[in-house]
This record gives sequence, C-alpha cells and structure tokens, in this order.
Amino acid sequence: MATEARWLNDDEQSLWRLILASMRKIERGMDDTLQVGSELSSSEFSVLVSLSEAEGQSLRLRDLCAQLEWDRSRTSHQITRMERRGLVSKHKSEGDARGVIVTLTGEGQKRLEQAAPEHVESVRRLVFDHLDPKMVPVLREFMDNIMAVDNVPGQPGFTGRLLDPPSISARD
Repeated sequence: MATEARWLNDDEQSLWRLILASMRKIERGMDDTLQVGSELSSSEFSVLVSLSEAEGQSLRLRDLCAQLEWDRSRTSHQITRMERRGLVSKHKSEGDARGVIVTLTGEGQKRLEQAAPEHVESVRRLVFDHLDPKMVPVLREFMDNIMAVDNVPGQPGFTGRLLDPPSISARD
C-alpha cells in the first residue's frame, strides 16, 4: 500500500477530468434519449434488458441484483416502481418462499422494443462514431483493466485502507 497520496500530474489531471465529463455526457445522453423516446429511466431500461435476455424473461431478484451490480434494497425498490407501471411482475418463487421472481410483462417488452433503436443510435453517436476500429482493442484492454481492480472501497478485495497511516516511532 502507498503511504502518501500519489498526486496526478497535469496531463493525468486533464485526462481524468475529460474522462469524468465524457462519462457524464454519455450518461446524460442515454438518460435523455430513453426519457424522450420511451419515458423510461436508464435504471428501468437496464432491468428490462436483463429480463429480456433471461430464460423465460424471468430472473430471481438476487440474480437480477448480481447482474446489475445493485444492492437488494435498490433493486427491490426499482422493481416495485416498475411493477406499479406495469413493466414487470413479481411473485414468490415456487419451492422457495423467500425467493422472488421478476418477470418482464408485455408492456415492458413493448417499451423496451420502442426504446432500443433510439438508445443504440445514441450509443453509436456518442461513442462508436468517434472510435477508430484500430483503437477498440486498446480501449477494451483499458476498460477490462479498470473492471479488474478490486483494491478500492466497494470491491471484494478491498482491505479497508487506501493509504497506510504513517508509522509511529518509539521516540514519539
């Protein structure tokens, strides 16, 4: 572990701010596209996509949590809101009274199909139209390396500290 902060140099700081601004622009673009085109939030779209790709268009709530990398509380609240809107249904799992099964409804499928073309067009305009195909392997490796980091808060490999406290000598 480091004992002092490893400050960013000017080039790194500039790139970091550009990464943050780019992530915000992509996120805003996706959110706005989904809201305008289908009155869905990005969270709702993520749930609908996961369910549409699942066998029988259904998933256990815990499996949906894992796929979305959301905690159970967030996922449960999201599903409750979506159920009220008729986008999903939920019921107890047969054979496991504690398990909850979430299923895509016809309305949810319809909204997903309505949203997908404009969503993918926004993805293309914001990301892929500006990406030289030769850069794809480098960018993929960069993103894979980010996804492999586990020694930061919120990740399973995190030990509880980023910076080691300075050691106290016997003289102090």
